Amino acid sequence: MWKPIIAVAALALIGLSAAPLSADQNVIAELDAQLPGTLVNDPTRLDWESYGSDLERSVVQDEAIPGGGVAVRFDIKRADEFIYTAGTNVPLTKPVRRGDTITIGFYARAIGAQTDDGRGVLRVRFQQNAPPYPGFGEKTLSIGNEWEWYEVTADAEQGLRRQDGIVALQFGRTRQVLEIGQTIVVSGSGRIASDVPAAPTQPTAIAEPKPKPTPIPLVREEPLIPDALQGAGELLNDPRGSDWRVIGDMAAAEQREEPAIWLNRATRFTVGTPSDDPDSLSLAIPLDASIEAGDSLLIAVAGRTEQAITPDRRARVEAKIDDLEPGRGNFAQALFPLGEDWQLIRLRAQSPRAYAPRAAELVLSFAGYAQIVDIGPVYVFRTEPTE
Repeated sequence: MWKPIIAVAALALIGLSAAPLSADQNVIAELDAQLPGTLVNDPTRLDWESYGSDLERSVVQDEAIPGGGVAVRFDIKRADEFIYTAGTNVPLTKPVRRGDTITIGFYARAIGAQTDDGRGVLRVRFQQNAPPYPGFGEKTLSIGNEWEWYEVTADAEQGLRRQDGIVALQFGRTRQVLEIGQTIVVSGSGRIASDVPAAPTQPTAIAEPKPKPTPIPLVREEPLIPDALQGAGELLNDPRGSDWRVIGDMAAAEQREEPAIWLNRATRFTVGTPSDDPDSLSLAIPLDASIEAGDSLLIAVAGRTEQAITPDRRARVEAKIDDLEPGRGNFAQALFPLGEDWQLIRLRAQSPRAYAPRAAELVLSFAGYAQIVDIGPVYVFRTEPTE
């Protein structure tokens, strides 16, 4: 496979230059001529905007690094609930029109990662770097421990402008150390490396078999409980949804793949007409373990708003724990809003009585508002008593 190699301007790297330097336009034009489609970023630069409260970044220079001998190291000290809490943004130098094919390719490796296989976790997202940060083409990659060339492609669902169009590389959901080297973004092509013709073979040379493109590995199944909830207490339910029950309109609940959150699965609930009857669309989550009177409980719900007809455009979800024995009522009632980004809502409650296994269930109701809500993993823990 053809490998893109162009010297990275080391002086323009993070921490080595206070002001941006102009890339040699002849060098950019030379690379653009070799590439399929149109080059829409500056591959000679690595001084990207980066963010994350628990992120440290540094420049790495080594002749062994492919693509120019320079990379940026990202050390994520603490894993967050959501992958977008730490990352770096590759700016576009040319606009991308709606409907165009856009592809990013980059060198990367994981120095270390707290995952089952030691591979890093990185999500690519093409987006506008301005509120409400609309984007498309999300794909989560598994980053190996040796330098490899990774590519992600998508059809532009919206136009991206030169002034605020970016490709976001996000990695905040895993404690890990990643190194990212030379990065190339093109429009008008679904591949970068394999689409570039190889150099002509010398007459006396023996033709080598053409290697097959390296498949981009996907993320493996993650631990049941994310780092943010490790040590929270005794888990009382199955957060994966295998025994969850939709109450009401079954057609209004859609199972979805969701790479932005752990376990990579979510359920979308759509309410077209609000109802005062919570049973018109609710989600029931059985509690598999026994509960004693006075037990302290922590309820953790991963969710986000897709659409909502409310004053602040945030969805509203009602929560309660129902006693399945008729006439005994419920407890832990709460009404909480959800923003457009994935978030982890935490609710605390105390059990008023004892419950046998599966004699109570957590119920989330969506029917009270015209809205579309995504619900990811849901956890109920028995915790130590809190003051």
